[in-house]
Amino acid sequence: MARVIVTYGRGWNTLATVRSLGQRGIEVYCGEEAPFAPCFFSKHCRGHFQYPSPSTAPDEFVEFMVARVKELRPPDGEPYVLMPVHKETFVLAEHRDRFEPYIRLPVTTIDNIRLTDDKGRLARLAQEQGLRIPQTWQFADINELYRHVPELTLPAFVKVRNAAAGVGLKKVDTAEELVATFREFVDGFGLQPAEYPLVQEYVPGDDYCVTTLFDQGRCVARMTYRNVRSYPRGTGAGALRETVPHPAAEEAAVNLLAPLNWHGIAQVDFRVTPDGTPYLIEVNPRFFGGLPQAIAANVDYPYLLYQIAIGEPLGEQPAIDYEKRTETPIVGLLATLEEIANDEAKLAELRQVAEEFKRLPLAEQKRVQFQRFLDQLKAVASPKNIREYLHQMFEKHSGTINDVIHTDDPLPALGALYPLALMLKHGKLSTAVLVSEQELPSEKPRKRLRDRLRPNWATLLLTGVLFVLSVAIDAYQPTHRTLGWLLGWPRHAAGAVAGVAFAFYHVLNFVYLWLLAAIILRLGRRRRA
Repeated sequence: MARVIVTYGRGWNTLATVRSLGQRGIEVYCGEEAPFAPCFFSKHCRGHFQYPSPSTAPDEFVEFMVARVKELRPPDGEPYVLMPVHKETFVLAEHRDRFEPYIRLPVTTIDNIRLTDDKGRLARLAQEQGLRIPQTWQFADINELYRHVPELTLPAFVKVRNAAAGVGLKKVDTAEELVATFREFVDGFGLQPAEYPLVQEYVPGDDYCVTTLFDQGRCVARMTYRNVRSYPRGTGAGALRETVPHPAAEEAAVNLLAPLNWHGIAQVDFRVTPDGTPYLIEVNPRFFGGLPQAIAANVDYPYLLYQIAIGEPLGEQPAIDYEKRTETPIVGLLATLEEIANDEAKLAELRQVAEEFKRLPLAEQKRVQFQRFLDQLKAVASPKNIREYLHQMFEKHSGTINDVIHTDDPLPALGALYPLALMLKHGKLSTAVLVSEQELPSEKPRKRLRDRLRPNWATLLLTGVLFVLSVAIDAYQPTHRTLGWLLGWPRHAAGAVAGVAFAFYHVLNFVYLWLLAAIILRLGRRRRA
């Protein structure tokens, strides 16, 4: 049976890859540096493993992956493909010769990856090929930046050369903000002069993502989508997406990559101005976050890439479905809430009402002015208008395909506990960590019970397991009444209360189970020590 190894098991795009291949009867094995990944729970994942960090320990990562590739090699010459998904693509491409004797690796050359992933080198390449890009300035000296600040066009973007998902990217509106952000990136990322950030002209318009698949320089599939919502707003990763046609941007993407004899997956991002002109922004030389959108649009990149890898002829690309939309769980909701919180039009209406209120005591015709104020307040804050506004904002979520929750493969939804635990632990949802643009938070040894009581993924997961177990045992009372009370509040206690008291009971039950989970984990650590 054909076999594929995929990496970056925590990614929703990896989950889409696992499902795409598994549904066609291909055995899929998943690797990930974190101990908890949604792909591990998929029914299409034949097995999984945890590898060293490809960012902080690349040599150990390569040695581990070579050994695992040898170990999982199928018998009798069955098709065998290594399909990297995220930043580990770069490391594997660099050490291609270590893998290709045992497995097929359908990714472009490391030279192509380095050329296009570096935004500075990409800007020079685009200029050489005559492609439109925003005006770009590159500085290797902070004093040079100071000298050129008066002639730079603002607003602008400051961009770290090798970063993605909104990390190392910030829009600046003033010269002071530009210089401060530039220095912040240099110091925060520890950049050398040759790695200093770019300053790029701000081009008004919408971001379009052109996804492509190449077979030795020949484009065999393409589709374009755009992010309806992003998180964080404006510069973050896409959270809700839709497929859109844009032949001009797709042609520009092919003209950029075909001369490089590109092989495999690539996404080319454009800023499209109101008149429809595409400006090249960056290239993602690997699988992209919007892969679920491509598959929903009938462009199944994982399976097409598999066919290319094993030398199987491709048929005609199926017709693109422009009706489907996809969204990332939790993050999609947060993106819409952030969009509402930053709605400039609504904020302006509220500010206008506030100004009217301030002027009331000074008005000559107080009654008329007060009535005008009430009319404005009604227009902004009436329940009907609020309801219509919220309906409009959430309408895009209607009918979307969830990246994770599928009725025929429900267990990967447990992977949502990982970002939820990160949010509880660090006070915010770090998309940079979720997409490996920042390293996983290091865990220090915890020796005290109060440390275990702090939010962490282990306590959260065990609490959930204990809750499910308590519900199951409670259902079999009275024969298991004692054990049911031990693991969860006794059922008859809930039956005697209602409303607020019933909700308060569940809060107490959660706190009780959280404490029980912390104690169990604490005792387990002490026993191992």
